[in-house]
Amino acid sequence: MIATQFSALSFLHNWRTKLVYFFLTPLIDLSLLILIAAQYTGNFNWMIGIASIAIDAARLTMQTMNELLIKDATLRIDFELIAKRPFSPRYWLTKAVVAMIIGVSLALINLCLVFCLGAPLKIIIRALILLPLLNLYGVIFGFTAWTLSWQLNDPYFGQNLFSSLIELVAGILVTITAYPTWLERIAHLFPFSGPIDFIKFGYINLTNGLIITMIWLIIGVIAYILQIKPILQTRRYIY
Repeated sequence: MIATQFSALSFLHNWRTKLVYFFLTPLIDLSLLILIAAQYTGNFNWMIGIASIAIDAARLTMQTMNELLIKDATLRIDFELIAKRPFSPRYWLTKAVVAMIIGVSLALINLCLVFCLGAPLKIIIRALILLPLLNLYGVIFGFTAWTLSWQLNDPYFGQNLFSSLIELVAGILVTITAYPTWLERIAHLFPFSGPIDFIKFGYINLTNGLIITMIWLIIGVIAYILQIKPILQTRRYIY
């Protein structure tokens, strides 16, 4: 079943998309953020680059989870699921495991690459320690993004929204405590700044992030449950 999930991912279909997703996109993000930081500080900062890789891994995990669920909705597999076993442990665990494997793979590939280029091992180890947690966040946000967009004409709406915000709310370039008040409040609605602070500075406070993630998961589960009956009755959405 896991092999079937991998075959459903569009970006694994050929070497060009694999190259873009696993190498080019993370390296472009890393280079851009490091160069922006260097312009203002005058220093080459590996902390920012490694934090960028960790966030790219979480984002790809989220996108993978979301794409797998949208693929099932396109094929109407979701109807069979919600009609028979809407909370099937095998179904949901398989999606989560595949999404996390994809995110971890991206991180390991690029962390090995930056290590060969001279990135400090200490910072890489901190990223590896929190990599499972960041990818778990990605799974939860991928699920919630899907439930919030399940009946929309654009099923990628939630994913696109979260993907566009993730680097900003993580505080990769600037810690979120330096943001304007209104932006800091928005960043606190997401759990990514805690792991990024640990990767960059070595201190950690995950409690708030875990609480926020649980709230997002509850929102996703509620949205999922509330839509089961209407979707079974009407089958309104068309992708």
